[in-house]
Amino acid sequence: MKQGLVGIHMIVQNEEHYLPRCLGSFQSLASECFVTDTGSIDRTVEIAGQHQATVLHAKWDEDFASARNISLPLASTDWILCVDADEYAVEGIDELLAFLPTVEPSITKLRVTIINRIGEQEQANVLFQPVRLFRAGRGYRYNGRIHEQLFRGTTGDKDRAITAGASVESELPTEIAKGVFVEQEPLAPLVIMHDGYLPSTMATGHKPRRNLKLLQKQLAEQPEHPFHLYNLGVTYCQLGHVERATEAFAQSLQSTPLEAPYRPTLVRDYGKVLIVLERYDEAHGLLAAERQHYWGYADLHLLFGETLQQQGLEERAYQVYAEAVEHHTDNGTSENIAKIELQSTSDKGHGVQSEPAYVTEQGSTTYKPYTAMGRLAQKKGFLQEAAQLYKLALAKMPTYTPAWRGLADVLQQSGEPDKRIAEQLQMQWKEGLQREDVEVNHRITEVVQALASCGAYEQALHLLQEQDRNHGIPEADLVHWMLCVNRVSAVQEWAERQYRDGEDHLVFKASELKMDWAVACWAHGSVLSSSFLAVIDPEESSTWRALDSLLCDQDKYIIQQDGDSQKIITSQVAAGVRTLAKTIIERAVQTGQLSLAKRLHMKIAELYVEPHERSLHKQWIAEVLYRTGYTMAAAEMLIQCMAEGELQAQSLFILGETVYTRGHYDQALVLFQQALEQEPGLQRARAGASLCYLQLAKEVIEQEVTRSPSVAELKAQLTVLEQKLRLAEGLPWRTVFHAKERRNHVAEQSHFAMHDR
Repeated sequence: MKQGLVGIHMIVQNEEHYLPRCLGSFQSLASECFVTDTGSIDRTVEIAGQHQATVLHAKWDEDFASARNISLPLASTDWILCVDADEYAVEGIDELLAFLPTVEPSITKLRVTIINRIGEQEQANVLFQPVRLFRAGRGYRYNGRIHEQLFRGTTGDKDRAITAGASVESELPTEIAKGVFVEQEPLAPLVIMHDGYLPSTMATGHKPRRNLKLLQKQLAEQPEHPFHLYNLGVTYCQLGHVERATEAFAQSLQSTPLEAPYRPTLVRDYGKVLIVLERYDEAHGLLAAERQHYWGYADLHLLFGETLQQQGLEERAYQVYAEAVEHHTDNGTSENIAKIELQSTSDKGHGVQSEPAYVTEQGSTTYKPYTAMGRLAQKKGFLQEAAQLYKLALAKMPTYTPAWRGLADVLQQSGEPDKRIAEQLQMQWKEGLQREDVEVNHRITEVVQALASCGAYEQALHLLQEQDRNHGIPEADLVHWMLCVNRVSAVQEWAERQYRDGEDHLVFKASELKMDWAVACWAHGSVLSSSFLAVIDPEESSTWRALDSLLCDQDKYIIQQDGDSQKIITSQVAAGVRTLAKTIIERAVQTGQLSLAKRLHMKIAELYVEPHERSLHKQWIAEVLYRTGYTMAAAEMLIQCMAEGELQAQSLFILGETVYTRGHYDQALVLFQQALEQEPGLQRARAGASLCYLQLAKEVIEQEVTRSPSVAELKAQLTVLEQKLRLAEGLPWRTVFHAKERRNHVAEQSHFAMHDR
């Protein structure tokens, strides 16, 4: 006799960290709970007992399905819900209790919504809808050592297994979708969060190594099985073996039938790793074909758009991003998880959908394509359109950081003063408050960070003054912003006060905060304080003291020479000083402290014995200046270096790009060619050289058209060249300058054009 509606069934091993949260979240739903322990040595069994769970003990025999099947015959409830310890219910329990009694008897399996967290950001989630609920006593069992699959029948009835796809995020440590994934089952009103595969957890490598071992055993039993090959690729991605993952995905795709439920996710993950490996032609071929099979799968549109961008096809990429919005299938995974629209079994054919519920990144149908389109529009100079697209993204996800930063960036590019940028961002924030119930401090934090990202540090700090101290901005960020607006005394005072009043000095272990404190001291003309030296690791102390003395002219330093008894800095210490100085110089340039950067550069140049070494150091400085937006100062330094000797390939490219920007294509071509002679694999220089040829050819034809305007063939050739130029300009070869760097284009920098003494 059935004694309840829903029973929770799970297998565990050493889950004391996750188990209380999991069991507590399902407490109001479950009439019974079975926890099969496979050999825990922590408090897992004790915690399960405290939550009134029935604990079953089983020896772990490297078979998830075998362990999961142990509790199924013991169920006394109508429905079984299978979960893992690193999952917990976030919504829909009351709705589920009301929903299940209405399900028609012929329906024996139900899907639920799983939110897989893949990052610390609120919106860093992958959504999918596996079968997790099924009727007890209907012969359902699991099969498979790993990524176990639900099937109905006898133990030997393998043909009726429902293969479940796992999902991979190739740029990040990945999550494994433990549930069952099938087509056409109704969606139950239950939302579960899964965070066991966060990057911080995956960094240990324990789960991927365990999974690899089990998959290898599974493949030994079932060689070349496409489902297991797919999951092998997932595991290789988790272990950082991306090339191996690509091979496994390719092999799996060759033999996976088109109707396999996990196949769309296989295509998605295969496309992602191809993009990571910059194999864009292969990614293009794969995604162009497979999008036709899964037109409602927005993730494939996004990946295809990214591939097209990398190939320079920006206009086509824009169209594809728009297709992700316009042609997606509403599969029940709303962008706002709290407002998922639920279908009863009486609606739409008992909840059956025309397309499967894909494994999808949150935001794939709205704020992610809107933001991608905004970036393209901004690059093309359509600034109003870009701003509107960023706002559309924020309307769908008011805490989406890339959209906030994109909006701030495009407003700065439009010529808006910082005060006006702050006003418009706050206006957007207030509009979001009316749509979403999101914590105010968190949302205002996005505005503050966006202001800082576009270089409006004064406005960011001013806005923070109006907030309480629970604004969530790291102290290191605040110190950095103060330094960027030249509040060096305030930074020193804050650091000294923090050292004096704070009981925990670990905050100063952060390298960025430590660097900014040192930059503030030296920019103010002060030596490093005793407080600063007290928080330095002992093994670093001699290097910091030597650099401090060198910069503040306390002693005259020379490098140890062979047979020279008059040494003050040994060769080893000098090497450490040079390394530390490069870090300080880069930080000084980033914070606009160019005078300090120049002074330190001149001092460090004295520590290089060979002229060639001094030239390389000077070229490195120029590259730092260029990346930070001080393009004229960088170009002048590189021209000096060129007059004194040979430039490195990267320096030649930077100078070539600078000359190209000013329309001197013949000079730029020479520089790009010289860079390629040194480094033939420098693709950016190759693209630049190609553009120079096109630009020079265009100039020649334009001259001929002027001389012979009636020759139609010349005009046709000119049109073709202009089309090729637009395509080539779309290739990602140019240095990308955002708002902070654009500000430095016009900042005072001539005093950095210096000569070695």
